[in-house]
Amino acid sequence: MDVLADILHQAGMKGRILHHRGFRQPMALKFPCERSVGFHVVIQGEAHLHSEQTGRTEVITLRRGDIALMARGLNHIVSTEARFPKSLVRPIEPSPVPPLGEPEDAPYLLSLVSGAYQLWNAPVHPFFKELPDWFVLRAEEVGQFEQLPTVVALLASEIAHPGIGSDSVVRALLDILFTHIVRRIVVKVGGEPRRWSHAIQDPQIHRSIELMHLDCAQPWTLDRMAREVGLSRAGFAAKFKQSLGDTPLHYLTTVRVQRAISILTSTTDTIESVARAVGYQDAFGFSKTFKKVTGLSPREFRARDQNEQGVAWRY
Repeated sequence: MDVLADILHQAGMKGRILHHRGFRQPMALKFPCERSVGFHVVIQGEAHLHSEQTGRTEVITLRRGDIALMARGLNHIVSTEARFPKSLVRPIEPSPVPPLGEPEDAPYLLSLVSGAYQLWNAPVHPFFKELPDWFVLRAEEVGQFEQLPTVVALLASEIAHPGIGSDSVVRALLDILFTHIVRRIVVKVGGEPRRWSHAIQDPQIHRSIELMHLDCAQPWTLDRMAREVGLSRAGFAAKFKQSLGDTPLHYLTTVRVQRAISILTSTTDTIESVARAVGYQDAFGFSKTFKKVTGLSPREFRARDQNEQGVAWRY
């Protein structure tokens, strides 16, 4: 089982191409990311990323071939200027940009492809807390992967010369780039103990996490999980806590609540049915746990989500 894919799916992540355009004049674009992970690929020229977070003055410069990912909640500005821009515009409709390798035919200051991976409801899984505010994959690092330079070149070419199904092609290419960046983040964060990215590097802990994701409705106990991965009860509990910084049963609760969020927002199943689907015997116990984790009861959570279905920038 691809555990990371399950985490992203249960969190309701949805991708969208926000913007691809070439700029011949100085320009700044504001990207509101309250509920999205931002994503940028520089096709040509130089882009400067400015954070809108209070107290943050760091400017990140991206050049041709660089890829950047911004965590959920990090509103930011992409500018052709290194200094903080005085006037801003929001992302506008797509238009063609030149492919890599043809700068003399297209004298743009910046050619940029931007996307977003929306997480409308705040995810509860610990993986999302591990995402850094900014993660940049430089062009020279991209070149270390056999596939990525080809993907970036295909992306630039597809945008410059769109055909039937171009939106699907561009979306698929962005998904590939996004997945590779997430892999790099997992590797980087995985070096630090007591993190999810660290825990999955241990075969036994990885297997226990996989089992919980495969079927969180199972009546899992410490004894049963320990037997499944070939450890004693005490040995498994200690190893899990040391690797992840959490107990197995608390992690199971997190998986169940995240799965419940997915069901509540995508179906009309009764609360009792949702409770059983994620491993609770009754709606009362499920509702109590759900509210403890999310701050809302399942009914309140569903009602809020339904009220927000018509918001213009939700997709």
